[in-house]
Amino acid sequence: MAASALRSLALLTGLCACVCASLASPAQAAVETPADERSVTMSADVLSSDFRSDTIELQGNVRVAQGPMSIQSQQATARNVGPDTSEWTFRDDVRIRTAQADMLAQTASASIVGGQIAAARVTGTPAEFEQRLDSGDGRVRGRAAVIDYDFLAGVVRLENDVWFTNGTDEFRGDVVIYDVRGERVQINPDGQSGGRVRGVIRPRDRTNGAPDSAPDSVAPQPQAPAQADPPPPERPDGGGA
Repeated sequence: MAASALRSLALLTGLCACVCASLASPAQAAVETPADERSVTMSADVLSSDFRSDTIELQGNVRVAQGPMSIQSQQATARNVGPDTSEWTFRDDVRIRTAQADMLAQTASASIVGGQIAAARVTGTPAEFEQRLDSGDGRVRGRAAVIDYDFLAGVVRLENDVWFTNGTDEFRGDVVIYDVRGERVQINPDGQSGGRVRGVIRPRDRTNGAPDSAPDSVAPQPQAPAQADPPPPERPDGGGA
């Protein structure tokens, strides 16, 4: 019990330091050494910890981050807190950002494994997913009741009343599995769902693959050649005044 309390106290001390750093003035922040990208940092308006249960409560403008990845919400709870592992629950106005994608939800759960934010599950009515494509200016977007994001594998799984689009085509199904890094999608894979896939595939422009658009103007029609004027009538011979 004493060891658990000491471990929690050490963790709480570190968390308080993170919160204090987030409230520091811009001049102070400018001279501080940035955290290592492998470090998990957190901040909030209010923090409380239960030493006996290894539980931490964060309230108000919560932000947990590691490198380019961050999770924001209004409330958060961390359980089973250890040196490199913990289980997190986020509530109210949840936003998850990675280098490739964003997610919006009402609630989310995330796990830190081996010192890394490994995976997250978000729920909403609906929860939303969006990725900025490396291959162009388009965006992949999806909506579903439940979205699982395996950050280490770079795979997103959307379930329950899924709507998914690559910016041009649209699909609906019960399950969508999307490879964020490879930009590949499977819908109702291996017939796991009893429902059917419905979709709309729009025609592409022949030059750049974009959807065809309506012409701005109608091409002029060719005109018939103009007819020559008829010759004047001939004057009769020997005509007098």
